[in-house]
Amino acid sequence: MHAAEKPLRPHHARGKSSAVTRTSEPPERWTPISGFLAALVMFELLNIFFDIPFVRQLSWIAALAYFALAVPRIGFREHALLAICCILTLTVIVIGRMEVLARALDQAVFLTAFIQLLGLLREAAITSPAIRDCGLHLTRQPPQRRYLAIHAGSHLFGMILNFGAISLLGPLIQEGVRASDGDERIRGIRERRQLSAMIRGFSWIVVWAPSSVTQALLLTLFPDADPLRSLMLGIGTALVMMLVGWFEDRHRFRKAPQRPRADAGSLSPRTLRHLAGILLMLLTLTFAIRWIGSVATVQALMLAAPIALTLWVFVQNGALGPVRGASAVLGRWHRVLKVALPAGAREGVMLGASGFIGIVTGALTPASTIASFIGDAGIDPALFLFALPLLILLGGQIALSPVMMVVFLGSVIAAFPHPPADPALVAFALSSGWALTMTAAPNATGALMLSRITGIPSTTLTWRWNGRFTLMALAFLFAVFFTMTRG
Repeated sequence: MHAAEKPLRPHHARGKSSAVTRTSEPPERWTPISGFLAALVMFELLNIFFDIPFVRQLSWIAALAYFALAVPRIGFREHALLAICCILTLTVIVIGRMEVLARALDQAVFLTAFIQLLGLLREAAITSPAIRDCGLHLTRQPPQRRYLAIHAGSHLFGMILNFGAISLLGPLIQEGVRASDGDERIRGIRERRQLSAMIRGFSWIVVWAPSSVTQALLLTLFPDADPLRSLMLGIGTALVMMLVGWFEDRHRFRKAPQRPRADAGSLSPRTLRHLAGILLMLLTLTFAIRWIGSVATVQALMLAAPIALTLWVFVQNGALGPVRGASAVLGRWHRVLKVALPAGAREGVMLGASGFIGIVTGALTPASTIASFIGDAGIDPALFLFALPLLILLGGQIALSPVMMVVFLGSVIAAFPHPPADPALVAFALSSGWALTMTAAPNATGALMLSRITGIPSTTLTWRWNGRFTLMALAFLFAVFFTMTRG
């Protein structure tokens, strides 16, 4: 990164078109929910790196307090998830399966801490000129390469910013479309094509990126899966999905009117240096922590995120001197504790509660009986693998979160005496179902977030705009499972 990077003001202070202005943030004052969430995150990091039983129990207490305090801030779906958690907790206590309750609490704490820590990167990105310049550059590409640019850009941004990529690119796309020439119909087509490219590119990071919640879950559920095979299969599929989406876009809109646009040009060397520096910093921190702490990449990334936030904000203000840089860092952490953490209550509760439900229901499901049935029925491994993303996709249509479905199915399959397919393929099938859900289920978190930002119904963003792409993706996945299980 470059020391002279001049920071932008946070998006919420720049105008009505910003994504942050469309969602209500809590006032900048200390609230107990911030304290308990900060404690939950701190205890989880201590538990990951030092494995202290007492700290593990403290993280449970902090999580329970956080979920209780979050109740006034969450919606119907999160209330329903918490109610199910309470019912399952009573069930586990009555039947005396306390070890299941402990594992479920561990999963809930881990997922809540993971999503909150990775969300910290967005707090530095919202004031980074390099990030904003890159986003504007993507949305200003000429028609012949705009889809690929936005798909690839949202994919890479999603690796760094997680759901913050949607908050960043969604408003930029709408700003660019509304400022362009042409009648309302042409602008509507442009908006549809660009938003579809963005959500598709974002959704497929989950099949391989270690910064995604999906990979964090699957590594714990299937520790025997070959990581290299999973990585290569995920990266290859993500590339194919970009081409599938591009082909679908070009074919669907082959007769749409096109207006020649000037080339968007190249990003400045300064911006490219900043972007390279951000990625290099994050990778260096992650692998250094992994080596020093002897932990997995996902756990190392959790500790790297707050360090990266601190360094990134300091560098953005470095041209003003070290004192101003340190003051800016303190100010940003002040905002994180008083605004950003409480604002993420719905996301934290949804992921934590879904992980809890998935572990408990998976443990209470008779895995050996299901495994025997699959074996006795002689179900083809390719059909078994293909059924997993279908189940996750169908669950998403009735508001069952992919987190819950993946944890549930993964827990049951992991308990099989003999796995019906290679663990790496099972993990890939589950992550593919998660990816499909984000572009095909109106109740998926990504679709709901993009709907809130753009004002477009989530059913339009998924069923209408991405239904054909989903079917094409399913066809490709079946071909992959058939080929891989015949080798």
